[in-house]
Amino acid sequence: MKDGALQEASEPDFEGAAELFGVLSTPIRLRIIGALCDGEKNVSQLLENIVVSQPNMSQHLNVLYRAGVVAKRRSGVQVFYRIGDESVVRVCKAVCSQSDLDGEADHERQRG
Repeated sequence: MKDGALQEASEPDFEGAAELFGVLSTPIRLRIIGALCDGEKNVSQLLENIVVSQPNMSQHLNVLYRAGVVAKRRSGVQVFYRIGDESVVRVCKAVCSQSDLDGEADHERQRG
């Protein structure tokens, strides 16, 4: 979908966007994406900064992988994950920065 072309979007575009938002609807998955923005990491490295159990982390990584959000490669017994779709990073940054702006606006209204 082109920027500013929401009115011209087709049904498959909306369905794809809804699927992506479903995948991104969990804070842990957003944290995983944020951590992978700094580069490729294995599960142990992700667990250093994201407090969940190892099986829970693996489950979330599997959802992200199946959706094409992350990619992975095996090196011996280690599996390394990286961002698989840069457009997802742009969506996350846009939503998170908008959320920051909304929070600032709320703070300003409370002070004013």
